[in-house]
Amino acid sequence: MRSCRPGLWSRSRRLLSSESSPLEDYVRSLGLDAYLVGGAVRDALLGRESKDADFLVPAVDIDGLKVALAAHGRTEELVVAGRIVGVRFYPRDQAIRKLARTGIELAPPRTEVNTGPGRHDFEIVVDPNLSLAEDARRRDFTFNALYRQIENYCCTECNVIDPLGGLEDLRRKTIRTTHPDSFRDDPLRILRALRFVSTLGYDL
Repeated sequence: MRSCRPGLWSRSRRLLSSESSPLEDYVRSLGLDAYLVGGAVRDALLGRESKDADFLVPAVDIDGLKVALAAHGRTEELVVAGRIVGVRFYPRDQAIRKLARTGIELAPPRTEVNTGPGRHDFEIVVDPNLSLAEDARRRDFTFNALYRQIENYCCTECNVIDPLGGLEDLRRKTIRTTHPDSFRDDPLRILRALRFVSTLGYDL
């Protein structure tokens, strides 16, 4: 049995959950080696409710996701900047549908390659074989580049994979971009950063 050794967050006022969420249990039952990613992981660590239901699924392409999910519900193509990057899944299980009314997003890893100076000058490259660290670099802030493994669940912190130091930034209440050119690549991230300053009281 896996040994659970929570550290960073066990010293905080929040109690770590020793149980995964029903939504994660359901995705696990689909037989996908999936990771909960982004805001949902951040909010779980902060003890906040989250409406996010985003999962990263390495080693499976978009067509493979459609095939794997076909027996369990309906899928729609998930499109970002005109590029299909994954699927939005609507399970037949009505209890799960109530937990994710806008669907469950499942996608392979991807990167964004700059093609010019403008905000929209980039190419999205979907690649199931990318590492979590490579996928993390396209995200906005380090605390949104946290991945929680849903297989062999132990506790919220123990199952977190943190390629860019987002856990430490959460502890220090610091908003840090995933790379130096993040704001230049997408100026709207400045507004998102200011929203986190307002809602979380973090330093920028």
